[in-house]
Amino acid sequence: MWNFIVTWFKDRNERRQFVNEFNNAAKIAFVKGETRILLKANISSGNPNYKHAFSKWMAGGFRIIAESGNVLTREDVLNIGEIIIGNPMIVRQMITMGWDTLEIHPSGMSKGLQWKLNQIILIQ
Repeated sequence: MWNFIVTWFKDRNERRQFVNEFNNAAKIAFVKGETRILLKANISSGNPNYKHAFSKWMAGGFRIIAESGNVLTREDVLNIGEIIIGNPMIVRQMITMGWDTLEIHPSGMSKGLQWKLNQIILIQ
């Protein structure tokens, strides 16, 4: 039982660190003017239809939201998604950390686009 508790906290810490690193990199890129949109990632419930063997219960989504700057167009959302899913190492890391869904949302929008991560890895 104790092993499960230690593993659970380690997994949560690793996922939180991944999100924090994404957010720090996005903030620096925005401040330096390398991007016109400030992106922010967080953990969501994900899409239950995208679950796989490593999915975290009720926390399988990696959500990216446009916080400020220009409004994301559908093309912007697709470009961000393609950059992430185009990197097999990142996708594999996300899968092993328990994410099954990549979500990207324009600012102020409750719905965005979703990608099924384990399907992406099969294509690559």
